[in-house]
Amino acid sequence: MEPRELRLAVSRLENERRRSLRKEFLQLDIPLGQGQPRLLECLLRTGPRNQRELGEECGVDPSTLSRSVDRLVEAGLVTRTQDPACRRCQKVTLTESGRRAAERVSARFEKMDAAFRAQLSETECRQFLDMLERLRRTLQDPAEGPDE
Repeated sequence: MEPRELRLAVSRLENERRRSLRKEFLQLDIPLGQGQPRLLECLLRTGPRNQRELGEECGVDPSTLSRSVDRLVEAGLVTRTQDPACRRCQKVTLTESGRRAAERVSARFEKMDAAFRAQLSETECRQFLDMLERLRRTLQDPAEGPDE
């Protein structure tokens, strides 16, 4: 196997996943890019969150998150309000139209999850998740390398 094959396979999978979702989200008239559908789905699942919590839950860096939330506010899908628990924090909440959009996003994610799981046994799913986690940790701290 060529050294770059694994990297290219991961890239191709992610590109195809994004292409598939982008097409459907366009049909649903849901904002694209910067993880906005993922933010909507997260807020549906967890309820209102401050921006730090939302970014951590979704794996989105703070500057990208801020721009994404700005776009969702402009689209009328979320609101930002002062978090009573933290004067410096903004709480992000779905609007009613945001809730409807998030439900459609969630249904699409569930459909993709089911398609992925249909291709793998439960054991294969667990092994694949373990492998992906090891690769993710390698990217977080390349000096650490894989666990033994």
